[in-house]
Amino acid sequence: MGVLRLEGQSITIDDVVAVADGASIELAPGVVGTIARARCVVESVQASGSAVYGLNTHLGAGRDTRVAADEVAAFQNQIIDNHRGSIGDPLAEREVRALIFARVVGFSLGGSGVRPELADAYGRLLDGGPLPEVYATGSVGASDLALLAEVAAHVRQSLPFAAGEALAAISANSYSIGVGPLAVAELRALVAEADAVAALSLEALGAMGGGGSLSPFDDRVHRHRRSPGQQQTARAIRARVAGGFLDAPEREGSVQDPLSFRTVPQVHGAVRDATALAASAIEDELNTAGDNPLVVLGGDDVMLSNGNFEPLTLVLSFESLRVALAHLAGISERRIAVLSGLATPLRRSGSNAVPGLSWYAAAASLAEVRHLANPVSTSGTTLSQVEDQASFAPLAVRLLQQQIGLCRQIFAVEALHAAQLVRSIDSPPRLGRGTRQLATELVERIGRLDTARDLVIDAVKAVALAGRRDTIDQ
Repeated sequence: MGVLRLEGQSITIDDVVAVADGASIELAPGVVGTIARARCVVESVQASGSAVYGLNTHLGAGRDTRVAADEVAAFQNQIIDNHRGSIGDPLAEREVRALIFARVVGFSLGGSGVRPELADAYGRLLDGGPLPEVYATGSVGASDLALLAEVAAHVRQSLPFAAGEALAAISANSYSIGVGPLAVAELRALVAEADAVAALSLEALGAMGGGGSLSPFDDRVHRHRRSPGQQQTARAIRARVAGGFLDAPEREGSVQDPLSFRTVPQVHGAVRDATALAASAIEDELNTAGDNPLVVLGGDDVMLSNGNFEPLTLVLSFESLRVALAHLAGISERRIAVLSGLATPLRRSGSNAVPGLSWYAAAASLAEVRHLANPVSTSGTTLSQVEDQASFAPLAVRLLQQQIGLCRQIFAVEALHAAQLVRSIDSPPRLGRGTRQLATELVERIGRLDTARDLVIDAVKAVALAGRRDTIDQ
């Protein structure tokens, strides 16, 4: 997978995905120098005897109690052990890699004040070394303390932590800014999949009657809208149906289709726009030190107590995405309803191959998607008299991941309904460049799989391939 060299450049969503998928990292000399200068600040402050949170004081309610000089080493282990409170299922390996990478990026900015040796030890975990087992539940989004403590416990087996490093290792939102990019990458793929399915459904609607109007996707409708996502979706639909019967100049269709077909650019486009905003928020957090205390280099070279670990802007973007997905899933389920109605004669004659109640399964999945869209950042809890504000960012990410999986099931049901209708026509019309292969693959699956569950599992894979496929090559 290659090597990603950290040279002080801005880290992107794609960088996180690359490391999660196996790329190793390398710290450039300039970055190592930044980390070393920040460490000198920490050591200077420690030598001065000034009270600094977590460096020479206890944590939380004990913030004004000093740590004795001969207890500093033991205090590092105490911090790690006291914060290993995560429970639940282990994170997937690529999620653990993303989490670790996000923390190394944080170290590279200099705000943490760790030694270069510690940053290097974290980086080596991504170079084929054994990964720690990290459990999903335990962070409330005021730094992912419990999850990062598992990583720290793993690292200390080979490198003891020096003064201030235990807190620096765990005081970051590395789960949200590490795993969040993986969800954003999935969302980018998801919207392309939704476009592919909607295009096939539009053709199924047209093949069964007078629907399938391309007017709502005309560039002139969208060119002045301040929504890049809307314009991109309209272009994507036109590209996928290009070369098919809907694209024929002489074709006459209905004046207008149901809203679930007509407003695809607006709904799918809104998800695209929300995804872009979330990506921007994630990259802002990735490339800005969120440590507490924060080492500030340049000029004064000080350590400052702060609240940069509160990622509410980031969380609100995740909340918005979950609401957007409820609409994306909802418009798909409504198209399924239209297609299911058109398939009524097939069910009455017993010639349908897609179970009629698969629509109900999609509706049940939609209900779950909508439930998962409820905000979590407003359900704050008072953890103590000191840690009394929390964003619940990790939960916002995990719910988003659940929604993505459910949306894929709904899209698969829609695609199967559309393919079945096209299949039922004695002389099927020519489909567009971006839909004909998907329809062919789905028809093959419809003919050989027995249960709706297996059919949907296979259809999810086919739709994913269609989303990644360049329409020009079809």
